[in-house]
Amino acid sequence: MHAPPTGSPDISRSPACPSLLVAVLMGSFLLGCGQGGPASFPTAAELSDERRRPDGVALDPVSTSPPPTNQADVGDSVVTLRTPLGIGAALDVVDEFFRRVVTEDSEGLSELLTRDALAIQTGSGGSGQPPIAGLWWEQRFRRLEYGKLAGEPVYRESELQIFRAEDVLTTPHHPAIQPDTLDDQDVVIRVPITTARVAADRLLGDEIVVWLRRDGPRFRIYRLLEDFQLQ
Repeated sequence: MHAPPTGSPDISRSPACPSLLVAVLMGSFLLGCGQGGPASFPTAAELSDERRRPDGVALDPVSTSPPPTNQADVGDSVVTLRTPLGIGAALDVVDEFFRRVVTEDSEGLSELLTRDALAIQTGSGGSGQPPIAGLWWEQRFRRLEYGKLAGEPVYRESELQIFRAEDVLTTPHHPAIQPDTLDDQDVVIRVPITTARVAADRLLGDEIVVWLRRDGPRFRIYRLLEDFQLQ
């Protein structure tokens, strides 16, 4: 037998044929799978009827805002401040009050009052329990004719005196109104009355002090101070 020519490949030492190598690998794979048993998948009839729930997602709890307040201290961390009401809102209530007095509108007037509104008679010397403001004006409407004030200038806005809680209240001086008894957003308006009488009928005092207290987005009348007595 002749030796292979120089430079010719040695067939006895050449790598296995590719087709043979693939066959060996496939056989090993099938043998390995056979050890674990055939693959099994559930049928539609075997699936659970329970509704699948998605995986939970962690959420940060929603923080609630603190209740609104009229003022806050520097040391407070998180606060919700109310927007202060302007003086114009207080003047509107005063104007509407006198409109409803002239029309003797008891129901409409009551809408302008707080639930605990009182009518304080400044000439009584502070004796006796002040009447409830709504009932007091209902009594006056039954006894007097306030329709006579229609067309008359009841007061002049240029003569009004306006006080905030931080003001020193020297006029009018009355025990019912002192700085320490005012809420921080209260407004007190002194109203000099231009037309207190019509002919011989006295219908109003010479001045009415309107003490307004904030009620949500508006002012309501908390106290009415007037030197007036029913005859």
